[in-house]
Amino acid sequence: MIEHIAGERAFFISDLKAIVIADLHIGYERELREKGIIVPSQTEDMRKRLSSLVRKYNAEKIIIVGDLKHEITGFAPELYRFFDDIDAEIILAKGNHDGKIEDMVDFKVYPSEGFRLGNYGFFHGHSWPDTGVMKAPYIFMGHLHPEIELQDSLLHRHRYPCHLVGELSSKGEEKYGNSPKIFVIAAFNKLVGASIVKPIGPLLKNGMIEKFEVYLLNGAYLGKYPYTEFSGSE
Repeated sequence: MIEHIAGERAFFISDLKAIVIADLHIGYERELREKGIIVPSQTEDMRKRLSSLVRKYNAEKIIIVGDLKHEITGFAPELYRFFDDIDAEIILAKGNHDGKIEDMVDFKVYPSEGFRLGNYGFFHGHSWPDTGVMKAPYIFMGHLHPEIELQDSLLHRHRYPCHLVGELSSKGEEKYGNSPKIFVIAAFNKLVGASIVKPIGPLLKNGMIEKFEVYLLNGAYLGKYPYTEFSGSE
């Protein structure tokens, strides 16, 4: 069973006893500081939130679908102690920011094509996934950092992180011979987000995904968002 954890940027898969998250971008604050933007560190906040989720759900695994760190090829010193107090197996599918991550951590790292555990496939989303991953009934990805922009009665615009639940287009079904349910997870780091209007990654840019259902973190359903009209070729 897949559970969206209400109010949080994470899912729980009960039959895997796994918390699934994406896009921690550990070290992002240092880049902002270099640009003169001073923000509180998110590393400790993310560590506490993740530790709390593991305890709450008695999770045995933490599956990260990419971009654990922010600097693409550099080292993130915050990684040293991030998982120290978290009693769970860590599994990472590499994202586009996870260059040389294998030399920085001591847990299982899969390539960007992703991996599969039973009925579930996992990959980041910046490159083409493995065909075997796409054969799974349920697929988790990140990379989009999805946020939706809403306008209030005073015409003020507000952006909210959201999860997307989608399906393959007929083109995607023909390519993979499957009709999986696809979950795009909101970025676990609260500092990163992007409008869902702009499609990124090969699945979206090549018209493999037809539409997404949009859910706020509190579970509110906002309707369907089409992607085929934005897709082109890559």
